[in-house]
Amino acid sequence: MTDTNYYRNQLKTEMGNAALNESMSCILLFDKKQQDYGSKNIASTEDKDINMLGVAIRLNDKIQRMMNLLTKRIKGKGEPNNESIKDNARDIHNYGTILALLEQDQWK
Repeated sequence: MTDTNYYRNQLKTEMGNAALNESMSCILLFDKKQQDYGSKNIASTEDKDINMLGVAIRLNDKIQRMMNLLTKRIKGKGEPNNESIKDNARDIHNYGTILALLEQDQWK
């Protein structure tokens, strides 16, 4: 297991560091949801590909919500009170992470 300082020391740009900070916010959210729900709500079967398909569907739902939020913003209709672009972006990040972990047989 690699310490996050290793990654920080490899970064050469301000945006790389900003991305790492945002990713850590996503990971903290990911960890909180793992504590609340565990892994079986995502990977409920023994078939990795079926589990990945389920995550891809959830990811698509988030992308559709993001498109809806952005369209409303562009049209000047504002944002909903209980859902933000930032929250959706973090969920998209985390579903991508879950897909990668499933693909690598690291999802437990």
